[in-house]
Amino acid sequence: MKHGIMGFALIDQNTGLVKATYQPNASLIPASSLKVLTCAYGLEILGQDFKFKTELQYTGQIDKYGTLHGDVILKGYGDPTLGSVMTDGADDLNNVLNQFVNAIKKKGIKRIQGRIIGDATYLSAEGIYDSWAYYDLGNYYAAGVYGLNINDNLYSVNYRQSKEGSMPQISTTNPEIIGIKFKSEVVSTGLNDNAYIYGGPHQYHLTVRGSIPPGNGNFRIKGAMPEPPLQAAKLLSTALIKSGIKVSLSPISSLRDKMPDGKRTIILTHYSQDLATIIKATLLHSLNLNTEGILRQCGVVLSKENTIAVAVKAYTDFAEKLAGEGSGFFIRDGSGLSTANAVPALGFSKLMVHFIKNEAISNIILSALPVMGVSGTLKSYLENSPATGKITAKTGSMDRVRSFSGRIIGKSGQTYVFTLILNNYECTSMEIKSKIETFFTQLYLSL
Repeated sequence: MKHGIMGFALIDQNTGLVKATYQPNASLIPASSLKVLTCAYGLEILGQDFKFKTELQYTGQIDKYGTLHGDVILKGYGDPTLGSVMTDGADDLNNVLNQFVNAIKKKGIKRIQGRIIGDATYLSAEGIYDSWAYYDLGNYYAAGVYGLNINDNLYSVNYRQSKEGSMPQISTTNPEIIGIKFKSEVVSTGLNDNAYIYGGPHQYHLTVRGSIPPGNGNFRIKGAMPEPPLQAAKLLSTALIKSGIKVSLSPISSLRDKMPDGKRTIILTHYSQDLATIIKATLLHSLNLNTEGILRQCGVVLSKENTIAVAVKAYTDFAEKLAGEGSGFFIRDGSGLSTANAVPALGFSKLMVHFIKNEAISNIILSALPVMGVSGTLKSYLENSPATGKITAKTGSMDRVRSFSGRIIGKSGQTYVFTLILNNYECTSMEIKSKIETFFTQLYLSL
């Protein structure tokens, strides 16, 4: 830590008294531990029973032969879990598409003399955040969130594995992204997936660099869809055609095309799981897209505006109000992917105390967080330690960043809320992990 910095704050959960600190007001990069605050914020603003919705609509008239003289529109309202493969319990892509196709058939529509349209106008069209790093943008974990999302806004690039030192070839993408082209510089070597896709929103000519393991089978890496609202429209159009319903015109989306005027009739409203259920999966799997969807929805509810800037400001204002004005919160997204995020350990812990005091929120959040030595990202920490099972926390990690925020039950049985953030350490991941384990063991024994 010679050139690094550490921030720490420990607060008695019952009394709210600050018990111990170390550089508590230093604003540090929290990485993914920020998600626990964003999810708790979402529960407070939206409520645990909140559900995202997506409407299947049409314009024009249906004649006696079953021809729709108009368009079919997928109108999104920001649901990040529509057709999700990563959110436990969500309707998967095939299920969602089948629901939409069946609803259109039930309406008596046999032919669409128009287009399938992806309407994402509920949220502004930026999708991604200005402070996200370029090298992240082509990869699934940096998929932007839009008014209409589908399949976690990701697709798979399928490689045919090859021998050590050779360059494997791309076979397919799933789902198919029409028009996408790759320049692959991937090499077969190593034991893990170390391949990254370079590109961003609206870009269909992408470069893939890095390595995948050698072998004789198939290997999959995941990318961020260039235009999720358009992809949603294309997927529905393809599903309709396969089911025997003819569609005359090519799909479009609000990201690049004007939306049709006139009356719209709702065919079906699809609802997500409730927010409490979504948040449990979001924290368990550290899902960036879901967290950003929650942040954007809160921005709309609090301000009636739909831009990223307004959503981030509303979140920052909320944090500053609870932690104290001028408390050092520099929030740039909801997931922690931005390296421009900076929060103080003391302010972070104050917010955690606020949320944990609300039983409805704490029951959801604490049950979803990993436990040291027991589960999730903390399972390998504090094995065979007296503190095993006594610390529950959301973790965060990126290059030279480690963070932990949650609750510790001390040796005396007393309960505390804590935040520990480390930035710019100069040692290996294993070395910093060992030091963190020593710290938490001694902390447990002293409380």
